[in-house]
Amino acid sequence: MQVLLALLRDGFHPESCGGIVRLRDDGSPELDYPLTSYVWDGARRALASMAEIQFAAGATRVMPVHGDGASFGTWPAARAAIESFDLAPLRTRVVSAHVMGGCPLGPEPRRAVVDPRGRHHHLGNVYVMDGSLFPTSVGANPQLSIFAIAARLADALARTLGTSSRVT
Repeated sequence: MQVLLALLRDGFHPESCGGIVRLRDDGSPELDYPLTSYVWDGARRALASMAEIQFAAGATRVMPVHGDGASFGTWPAARAAIESFDLAPLRTRVVSAHVMGGCPLGPEPRRAVVDPRGRHHHLGNVYVMDGSLFPTSVGANPQLSIFAIAARLADALARTLGTSSRVT
């Protein structure tokens, strides 16, 4: 068994603007992420590319992640099926991995949520030290970059608080 993951970057095309999170009147979060035909086209191309890669690597059966749950024994059969998939919410998995952006770091409160130390511009005792500090997705696994940024900011915060211990 082998599994592939495709990442689609949003925010770089008018029909793929990304999502919005807002609070409902009761304080609970509401996520609005428009799944446009442009997004579905990207998903369809990703499913096809992953299936092609798996067959090229020697797979004898490939099962694209789709509500139909069918598997295919050849690349042409998989390609034809993927082209005909009804891509829609609850029929096609749409998930997120390596979430980045949304809380950019910078010196200007009008353009960034937190200052260069990771401290929220408007909430003095709130610090952010994760992948949301990137201005947007970097299009690759950001694990080491996030670790480096978080370690640097955490060390600086520890020094500010008078702690001599180093974050590791």
